[in-house]
Amino acid sequence: MERLLHGIDALLLGRIEEARANFESLLHDVEEEPIACRLRDLAESLSRRERLQTTYLATLRHEIGNPLSVAQATLEGIVDGVMEPQRERMRGVLASVQAASALLNDMEREPKAADELMPIRLETFNICALMNEQAESVTGAARAKGVELVYRQCSVAECGECMYFHGDARRVGQILQNVLLNAVRYTPPGGTIEFECDNPEDDLVVTITDTGPGIADADLPHVFEQGYRGERAHRAHGSGLGLAVVADLLTKLGGSARVASREGKGTTFVISLPAARLERVPRSAS
Repeated sequence: MERLLHGIDALLLGRIEEARANFESLLHDVEEEPIACRLRDLAESLSRRERLQTTYLATLRHEIGNPLSVAQATLEGIVDGVMEPQRERMRGVLASVQAASALLNDMEREPKAADELMPIRLETFNICALMNEQAESVTGAARAKGVELVYRQCSVAECGECMYFHGDARRVGQILQNVLLNAVRYTPPGGTIEFECDNPEDDLVVTITDTGPGIADADLPHVFEQGYRGERAHRAHGSGLGLAVVADLLTKLGGSARVASREGKGTTFVISLPAARLERVPRSAS
């Protein structure tokens, strides 16, 4: 009985793992097994909920920080006189603030399961225009660091067409912004980031290449794991969450991502969006 009460006290004080261990130790006690089993299950449920909430808040903090850092870099570039206060640029700042606000609104709906962390809301949108916006939005952060961002439009756009995607524009924007800002973070001053897309075999393929330090072979299989940061990554500010968010969102959208890298030579991320969700439309009809 004393161990049972100790476990209940630990549970009430929020020491969930300690409580679970106490209840676990009583499972072979004939008299106390039934209640210990129920309390153990309660402790495990609370532990799962606590881990989910920690992941949820960390992910939201990371994702809200991205558009705000983009808006800040652009405004600083305008104030410092290195960027012109063009209407489209200011619209980009507004869009970044709105994206952060939308993510804050997600906090009103606390998830009950891991797959609810980043809900998908399907719509059909012009993905060529979205990529243009993302390239423009990250330009300020790249310039502030002395990094050149080279954006090449999709061959579809060169043919006078627009590409439409049936998915979630906000989530696809998060995917592109996460990878682009990751490239800015790890590319040294004087380096270059290339952002381009193509439409081979009907899939839409987005490629982002940087001239950063590269990723060690041992780290490559883990880059999309939540919280994982390789040896070189520890030298730059970051949480290890961005690429995990990219992988999760792409899975929900039916897409995929892969990475290739050579130490000292840079890194290339390749994002693929499935042909089944794509539609090419003449620009005059869009």
